[in-house]
Amino acid sequence: MNFRIIRNEQVITDSDLAISLDLLPKSFISFFKRNISVFPQETYFQLTEEEKQDLVKNYCITHAERLRYAKRLPYVFTPSGVMLCVFLLKKCKKAAELRAKLLTLNTQENIINILK
Repeated sequence: MNFRIIRNEQVITDSDLAISLDLLPKSFISFFKRNISVFPQETYFQLTEEEKQDLVKNYCITHAERLRYAKRLPYVFTPSGVMLCVFLLKKCKKAAELRAKLLTLNTQENIINILK
């Protein structure tokens, strides 16, 4: 998973998280918006236009191309937001594998390492 530092937080974009979980980004966003009330405010945030442009300028070409023409501002998730997604996505095989690994860990450093 491609974690980056934005607003002094380690985060991953919604599309990167979706791809890491073998989901279509559009499906993942639909899932997230349907369940947004479950996510505490500190586990995600939506990028501003300036943050989006900075991401387009400073990161890989394929990610930048996806973001450059996106009509909406992307959401980003902290490691705890990623964990919440993994535990809420019941039918996703990749999420089930991560869930099994995460249940054996007990420190946030280990969790971040397994998510990378």
